[in-house]
Amino acid sequence: MTRGVLVFDASPLIHFARANELEALRDLVKDFECVTTKAVLGELRNGAERHSAVRDAIDLDWIATVSCDDLDELYLFGQYMNRLGNLERNAGEASVLAWAEAHSAAAYVDDQVACNVGRGRGVRVHRTLQLVISAFRANILTESRAQDLIKNLADADARFPQAAREDLFGWARSRNPPLL
Repeated sequence: MTRGVLVFDASPLIHFARANELEALRDLVKDFECVTTKAVLGELRNGAERHSAVRDAIDLDWIATVSCDDLDELYLFGQYMNRLGNLERNAGEASVLAWAEAHSAAAYVDDQVACNVGRGRGVRVHRTLQLVISAFRANILTESRAQDLIKNLADADARFPQAAREDLFGWARSRNPPLL
C-alpha cells in the first residue's frame, strides 16, 4: 500500500548520490510513489558537471519524471517563483511545490524557505531528517545506521543542524514536540 505520491527536489537526490547512499534513500521512501519534475532533472544534470556521482540520481528506475506545464501547474509555479525569488536555482523547488500542490502530492524538499512556503500553502512537505527518523521508528534503519547516514549526508554538504549531525536522536528528543 502506497503512502501517496512524493515529488523529489534536487537537493536530497544530490546529497544522497554524493554520499553514495541512493539505496538507503530508496529504503526511506519505498512506501511512496516517487516522481520528480523535468526542472529538477535539469538541476541534476547541472550538478553532475560539478560532481560526477550526481549522474547516478538522474535515471533512477524508481523515480518517474513528470511535467509541470499544465495551466494550473504553470500558474502555481509562477506563484512559487515569486515567493522563493526568481533565481535560476529556485526553479526546481518551485516546480516540485507547484506539482505537489496541483496533484495533492507530498513534496520532498530540504530547503528551509521552500519548506516554509510550501507548508504555508498547505503542501505536505517531507525532509531528510524526518524521513530518517520515520525509518528508524519503522525498524528500517537501526539507530547507528541512521546516525551514520546523517553523517554521510552532512559530509556530502547536506545542511542539518549541528546538534543533529552530532547526535540525531538526542536532537530529535529535544524538539518541541519531540520527534521520538
